[in-house]
Amino acid sequence: MTAISLTASKSVLAVSLYSVTDLGALTGQAFTYATGINDSGEVAIDSLTSPLFYSNGLLKKISPLPGDNQVGLAGINNLGQVVGNSANSNNFTGNNPFLYSNGITQPLSIQNAFPYAINDRTQIVGEASEVGAFLYSNGIATSIGTSANVATSLNNLGQVVGILTSNTAFLYENGQITNLGTLPGDAYSVANDINDSGQVVGNSGLTGEGIYGHAFLYSSSTGLENLGRLRPTDLFSAALGINNLGQVVGFSGTNNNFFTTDGNGLRAFLYSDNTLYDLNDLIAPGSDPGFTLTVASAINNNGQIVGRGAVNGELHAFLLTPTSSVSVAEPTSSIPILSFGAIVTLFAALRHKRHSTSAAIQQTN
Repeated sequence: MTAISLTASKSVLAVSLYSVTDLGALTGQAFTYATGINDSGEVAIDSLTSPLFYSNGLLKKISPLPGDNQVGLAGINNLGQVVGNSANSNNFTGNNPFLYSNGITQPLSIQNAFPYAINDRTQIVGEASEVGAFLYSNGIATSIGTSANVATSLNNLGQVVGILTSNTAFLYENGQITNLGTLPGDAYSVANDINDSGQVVGNSGLTGEGIYGHAFLYSSSTGLENLGRLRPTDLFSAALGINNLGQVVGFSGTNNNFFTTDGNGLRAFLYSDNTLYDLNDLIAPGSDPGFTLTVASAINNNGQIVGRGAVNGELHAFLLTPTSSVSVAEPTSSIPILSFGAIVTLFAALRHKRHSTSAAIQQTN
């Protein structure tokens, strides 16, 4: 837990506590991580062996396309559709993008492509060897433009975000690309997600890996705003997901092994009400299955959060579900912060009991 001494408080904020579901424990696998969640609480889970679709306590295996033996998952929408890629070699040579819908894995009519996100209109974005960043709609993949390298996400209005060939974040709408630039002094930025209000989250840094960089939140009225880092000693932070309430999730830390199994040097965060929270400090009493929550990858409009964390030397996908709200003191301005990010500590002395959940696994075609 983070230990910060607060000398005074300015106001009181309401923040949710969360119950934890260990999705890795449900699969019985030592390496799983959640890539996305929809508003029904359905989750796309990747692993080293068989990607899974989690819904209402049940896990369904997602099979590769015919002739392939590997599957990687990316985005999920509110229709329960999932996009990913299927291949037959360890390095995903001959990658085959697919749409998983109603229990069936179907190929997309675009070759050597990596799909990264899908909206509720079944529009898909990603990157392809032939067209670069693409928008896939009604069976047709359209290039976003020669200056767009990768399209990482999109909203239900069809606005698309990603990375330009200049290594800066972009916003694409109505056929036009807007270069979002970087935070002051940085050379690189990437946009990772966008909500239906057009707010964009990502990270900006000195290098392509985002090391020594900062999470950002963008809107057309404010431009890029620095969300800061959880601790003054952290070397980087990145924002990965945003919901329509403007709540942001991501990670902050000193360890650039984003798949760490020991949990050292990496913490998942929630940004809400202009404040940055360590999600490890927001676990409800009696609901902690021994996790160190290291990366939060997505948040839905009900406040549920998914990601990955370290537990007993393994990397497991997790699902956080809001249980209640509590009042906490807002940090004083005397604590160093970057932009409007802040550091908050909650319940540092709490140690919770292990929570167990069971689920059945079903095989899909």
